[in-house]
Amino acid sequence: MTKARDLANLISGGFTEADIPNLSASKITSGTFADARISNSSVSQYASTFDDNKIINDISTLGLRVHTQENLNASNSNSASFDVFRDNSGINFTTTAGKNASNQLIATDGSSVDGTEFTINGTNYTTYIKSDPRVYSSALASSSEANFNNSSDSISGSFGTKGQNIWIDTGGSSAWGYANDRFTDDYRSLIIFELNDAMRFRGASGKWRNGAAYTMAWHLYGIASDGYTQTSVAGYPNISQASGNSGGMSNGSTYTSASGWSNDTSFPYFGIFVRHSQANTYMFDNFTVTGNIPTPDRGSATGAVFTSNAITVPSTNSMGAVITYSETGTNTLNTDIVLQLSADNGSNFTTATLTALPNFSTDVKCAKVNDLSVTAGTQLKYKLTYANQSGSKMAKVSGVSLQY
Repeated sequence: MTKARDLANLISGGFTEADIPNLSASKITSGTFADARISNSSVSQYASTFDDNKIINDISTLGLRVHTQENLNASNSNSASFDVFRDNSGINFTTTAGKNASNQLIATDGSSVDGTEFTINGTNYTTYIKSDPRVYSSALASSSEANFNNSSDSISGSFGTKGQNIWIDTGGSSAWGYANDRFTDDYRSLIIFELNDAMRFRGASGKWRNGAAYTMAWHLYGIASDGYTQTSVAGYPNISQASGNSGGMSNGSTYTSASGWSNDTSFPYFGIFVRHSQANTYMFDNFTVTGNIPTPDRGSATGAVFTSNAITVPSTNSMGAVITYSETGTNTLNTDIVLQLSADNGSNFTTATLTALPNFSTDVKCAKVNDLSVTAGTQLKYKLTYANQSGSKMAKVSGVSLQY
């Protein structure tokens, strides 16, 4: 009778879930469960955790590399900022940290001192010269050198890469020549070099070739900006000065500047300026420039601090960063180089724990912090503090990428 009644219940629709008190899951061999019937834990226990920090750090590192190689100013993307200190737009100095003379890193003091004196010559010029020289010329009968024009149509032969034929001894082969044939009263030319690091000049010399007659003056100029203007030039004592129009300089003779150049301004460019008063062709080689590259003071044991300008983003309470740096001696992360991050325009800074990444390049190290909890805000800043600096230990940060 019981089986008959159960059959009757099935037929009449009276069979309920209460009639299946303990149904093994193994009995369910077909069909599909609705999503709501599957617990989160039933899924998550089989899913591995995804950590995107490696990708984020790679993007920050790549961005810093591109900005370094392309010489780019500070910039921001939707989720990161990049600054390799080619300009000042991203930084705000607060105490004794500042750019060094090369404008490419932040060291422990904005002031500078003379580095070791050295001479650029035919054996090492590629180390110090950044690019091929440019020629500016003028044919003005005036004592002003304000109106040079970018002109290379009077150059014969070739300077060579980075001005090779100016630096090496060509043996007077006329590897290059500058023909002054404008037929006016005064001829001027300025051959401009860009340096890898700004330099304080202390002297110069070179061997004169050709163009012996009527050459009046041969100078070295420090140049402050890319593209010659009168206001960007600082004149140094002449390398050679002929006496009047008929004096000239002797073909094949070496001329050395007077000693004691005392101009303490650093220049990222320099120009070899030649002024003479009759049409002829000249060249010179075996050129040398002596000086030093100023380096920042080391600061004190209390260290130095610099901060960034604020970056405006949607509200966030989590930040990260990648920094690149070089060093004299050994600087310990989080002790000698301390990074702090803020999302509320510097009202509250949170100290990061930096960990090392693979080196950025041979002499440049790299470190990162990810997912640092900060006081929520929309104005992002970082603060870098150098501590325990001395003559034998100096930290030099060359790039910062914020992550948000």
